Amino acid sequence: MYLLDRLGQVLPPDQISTQIDQLNIVSQDESTLPGVVPKAVVWARNTDQIAEVVRAAVETKTPLTTRGAGSALEGSAIPLPDGIVLDLSRMTDILNLWPDDLQVEVEPGIIYDHLNNKLKNEGLFFPPSPGGSGDIATVGGMVSTNASGIYSVKYGGTRDYLLALEIVTGTGEIIKLGNRAVKRSSGYNLVDLIAGSEGTLGIISKITLRLAGLPEGRHQSAFVFTDNVSAAKAVSEMMRYGLDIAAIEFLDRELTVALNKLKGYGLTEAPMLFLEFHGPQPVLESNSELATSICEELSAQPLVLTDGQRPWEIRHWATDAIKHYLPGKSILRNDVAFPISQSPDMVAYCHELGQKGNIPMFTFGHVGMGLLHALMLADPNNSVEWGRAHEINNQIIEKTISLGGTISGEHGIGLGHKDLFAKEHGPAVELMRQIKRQFDPHGILNPGKIFDL
Repeated sequence: MYLLDRLGQVLPPDQISTQIDQLNIVSQDESTLPGVVPKAVVWARNTDQIAEVVRAAVETKTPLTTRGAGSALEGSAIPLPDGIVLDLSRMTDILNLWPDDLQVEVEPGIIYDHLNNKLKNEGLFFPPSPGGSGDIATVGGMVSTNASGIYSVKYGGTRDYLLALEIVTGTGEIIKLGNRAVKRSSGYNLVDLIAGSEGTLGIISKITLRLAGLPEGRHQSAFVFTDNVSAAKAVSEMMRYGLDIAAIEFLDRELTVALNKLKGYGLTEAPMLFLEFHGPQPVLESNSELATSICEELSAQPLVLTDGQRPWEIRHWATDAIKHYLPGKSILRNDVAFPISQSPDMVAYCHELGQKGNIPMFTFGHVGMGLLHALMLADPNNSVEWGRAHEINNQIIEKTISLGGTISGEHGIGLGHKDLFAKEHGPAVELMRQIKRQFDPHGILNPGKIFDL
């Protein structure tokens, strides 16, 4: 038990646990991949403690998996059986706020919604909302996967707001990357390299973000379409016309059925688009009018929600609605991204595969960015059915790559899709391995995620 003795030298007893209930909590994330119980979980409260934990892991050759809220969807927060989990959820402070510069420095464990609740007093916000998990997702986790969400079509993803990072490398060295200058051309962009690296290159201990001003006005609308392809076509038309849209979310007919079953919304069971516009009133009106015209040309009708219903609250329940739709079935997911013009064909392709394979298929997501969530339901205890769903998932991903797209638009690779990673990146994977060895020469930081060394 040398490892525990070593950790006990650098952390107080209440920041170390081998209790089985605590280990079970950190054994899994929000993916449907099986959990793995680690040796121990530790909670760091500052950068120096993170560095000491890393050095202890190096000395004892112990794999180290960093964790925030555990809301990852591709297994990137699942530890190794002989490893430890470094939980940063107690590092939740806003360290510095520079409202005149539209910048903030935070610790990695701060929750996205909590940060924005504090920023709104200054008329500011951190835009890249992580979909329906803003109430649990940590900013450090968002950086780790380069997360984005419903507002990405206007504001971009997490990487677009990163100015500086403090990280601890796989040797325990503390390094500061980037600076507070908004425009810069000085050396390699290591800040962007860390974003999306899923804890395999360094452990993020401080984050400096640029912010945006809260919009002057907001306008939300929704439309019901006759078929899935028409809804996806409307999205590509809106983007082609250059509409200034803050969010445009697609929900297929199958998802509206599941939402009604879970929440009793009474929605018309047909494909839908939820739209949101930001800006001054004249801009809101002109963009909304053009969007309405495009939707009506494709035979869509405005969706009238009952009192108390809000589009984004409905969208929030999408994954839960699918999860509970067929008891005994589990979700197999992807978050492929591709050129926007391919959205109608990709939606049709996903449903064609689902019908042929007799696998329930649900498609939705931030189609204004060419990002589609295609979720399937299958019985993991039925090897034939589960295998068929995996094959469909692989076909969707391979189709995406053939169109010049990516395996993951926002969730990351983790364990879930690393078997297809080389199909997208080819020989560049070996270059990534070399980069990891520079940051993590002992191979202790989240080993086995994204690719194998």
